[in-house]
Amino acid sequence: MKPSLLLLVLALLTGCGYKHLDADLVVHNAIIHSLDEGDSVFQAMAIKDGRILELGPEQQIRNRYSAKETYDAAGQHVYPGFTDGHCHFLGYGLNLQKVDLSGTKSWAEVLGRAKAFADAHPEKTWIMGRGWDQNDWEVKEYPDRKELDDLFPDRPVLLQRIDGHAAVANAVALRHAGINSGSKASGGQIVGRFTTPDGDRSWMATRGRQEDEHMRYPMWEPTGLLIDNAFNVFQAIFDEADEATKRKALLDAQRDCFAVGLTGVHDAGLDTGSIALIQRMHNEGVLKMRVYAMVTDSAANLDYFAKRGPIKTDRLSVRSVKVYGDGALGSRGACLKAPYSDRPGEHGALLASREHFSEVARWCKQHDFQMNTHCIGDSANKLLLDVYAEVLGGTNDRRWRIEHAQVVSPDDRPLFRQYSIIPSIQPTHATSDGPWAESAIGPERIGNAYAYEDLRKTLGLLALGTDFPVEAIDPLATFYAAVDANAARAEPDAQAAITSSRTALTRTDALRGMTLWNAIASFTENDLGTLDAGKFGDFTVVNVDLEKAPAAMLRQAKVTATFVHGERVH
Repeated sequence: MKPSLLLLVLALLTGCGYKHLDADLVVHNAIIHSLDEGDSVFQAMAIKDGRILELGPEQQIRNRYSAKETYDAAGQHVYPGFTDGHCHFLGYGLNLQKVDLSGTKSWAEVLGRAKAFADAHPEKTWIMGRGWDQNDWEVKEYPDRKELDDLFPDRPVLLQRIDGHAAVANAVALRHAGINSGSKASGGQIVGRFTTPDGDRSWMATRGRQEDEHMRYPMWEPTGLLIDNAFNVFQAIFDEADEATKRKALLDAQRDCFAVGLTGVHDAGLDTGSIALIQRMHNEGVLKMRVYAMVTDSAANLDYFAKRGPIKTDRLSVRSVKVYGDGALGSRGACLKAPYSDRPGEHGALLASREHFSEVARWCKQHDFQMNTHCIGDSANKLLLDVYAEVLGGTNDRRWRIEHAQVVSPDDRPLFRQYSIIPSIQPTHATSDGPWAESAIGPERIGNAYAYEDLRKTLGLLALGTDFPVEAIDPLATFYAAVDANAARAEPDAQAAITSSRTALTRTDALRGMTLWNAIASFTENDLGTLDAGKFGDFTVVNVDLEKAPAAMLRQAKVTATFVHGERVH
């Protein structure tokens, strides 16, 4: 058949003229995984004004649409744009301007990096860093400020643990924050030295959980180690970052997220000023990342949104509150029903009272906001599930979330289903916690931890994320860890990861957790989460079939392109 006749036949078959419809972009020569209800696969799609017009066979789409741009996917795999369901987008960008302490193998290495950073940046008033983890050190003891004081006698230093739930401050920083021998911390710990009757100043104790007999000794000084709410006094330092600093942080974070295939993020805790800046940068067109912003739990923030209501634009949505239930497992601050296996007598701690959690829950219900609460220990999970149940009263479509849900007793899991509560989990926590988690909580409780498939069964879906910068931002690492945590471990001789085949997700469910289910968890499923006509043209191009590739090939998977609103951003 002559080419001209073939075109005429194709035009007649499609019931319209050749290239008679306009599009901004046509994607072709692709394997497009729509992740719709039928798991449909297409070869091409057309996009206009940021939304998908049509998906179909290669020739049908190419012959029907006249496009300003075309993208030849070269036979690669196209997925709905990946979303991180729980991260700290702005915080990640700000951390790029601090000392990177991730991967350090000793306190001495932490000190060395801090000193090198300080020498390279004499203009910085504060030396701030994040990323140390004493569980990775040969001597697994919390650090002390003594060496920091020696290195930095005049400049304030604050070095946060990787999870953001503990920090070490030097004497100058402690004085700046007003922390001294009389300081206390509700929902946190100020670790210090007490003078015993014989003059020994090495006795370690904490202030903040309760008053006890140690308090009768007059000589007490903080070691610099602050856990959970104890270093909230430093929050003003983060909030005081000027607009130029925050703008750079947001653009740096966007660049790195686009590079790994992320088209959207759920930022777990922002103040009103940062949210307003994100909206301005969206309006200016310089920030293209879709952001689902959780408002930090504070009276000022709640009062602001009580007066103004939610925010909903194409790229920004604000209708949720981020609450902290307890601390982190790695710093032994997660609140457990029974004591830690490696710290008899210690249960961790709640970061606020039950009354406070109930008050925020009632506010959220009244103002139609979603409540998203950080809960890691089984006691914190139980308490917040009970608070949710009391306020929600039964099944609903409010989509309240438990963030992390790391250790959940089997008896408590049915509450997710009974009250329509979404578990929001971060699979790479299992791979990074693997070497020490069982020693922290013991063999029985570890069987109830990181139970992804068990949690998925409760409501039929999960929101998946990384909690970056606690973990790396790579959504493919989330995928690996969700489907096979043992294969996901970077160190071949490391201890077995926590996730077993019983609790691992299927590959399709892991993909849905990074796309459609995250859209449902953020009330954006009408616009995002699948590649369907009418939805936004957000998609991620990967060089392998994530659903069918042999397990060994998954480690070679790479994101080769990222599109948001039909625009190539990486």
